Amino acid sequence: MRLTTLLLALAMTLILSAALAAENSISMKVSGPGVVNDSTLKAGEKVSFDIYTATDTTRNGFTFGIGVKSDDIKSVIHVPDSGNGLNANGDIKGYNGWQNRSVWDMNGIYAVERDWDGQLPDLIGFGGIAIKLGYKKEPEPTKKLSFEMIIPEPGKLVVDSQFFPPGGGWYYASPDDDSGPTVPSWDGPHVFKVIK
Repeated sequence: MRLTTLLLALAMTLILSAALAAENSISMKVSGPGVVNDSTLKAGEKVSFDIYTATDTTRNGFTFGIGVKSDDIKSVIHVPDSGNGLNANGDIKGYNGWQNRSVWDMNGIYAVERDWDGQLPDLIGFGGIAIKLGYKKEPEPTKKLSFEMIIPEPGKLVVDSQFFPPGGGWYYASPDDDSGPTVPSWDGPHVFKVIK
């Protein structure tokens, strides 16, 4: 009896934690030749900072900002890929319907380059509005956005959530929600050691 109760409690905890982790979340992973592991990057190599999202209901709008900062690294290089991204430089990419107007049909994704010049700290904001279909319920985190950069020198780099002016808080908006926007969870800050 005691073992059965313990196993049932463990199973419920795992199910609940998996459900809570997925709903209304924004998370980040790194990929590319400059990635040594989840917390270590290699100076001088390309790194893609990949943003994953999940939602528990249909959304008709979103906004969130990402900040990149360091106490000892002065600048980064935003890898250009002109004509192939969401911004003029092309270093910001969309995936799984976020690269065009198929989800966010009112002009696609807005990449607000508030201070995205490579001189740290850098700040980028994202937003989108859906008039017709919206961002459908998606309980498992899926890659939606990325930005690619090269960190030219060793040190410590921090990538975290950030408000971007004038109104860029972290929100998911839903057409059926009278209680107002939902603030998604974030798995950061992400702190990286950059090595030679």
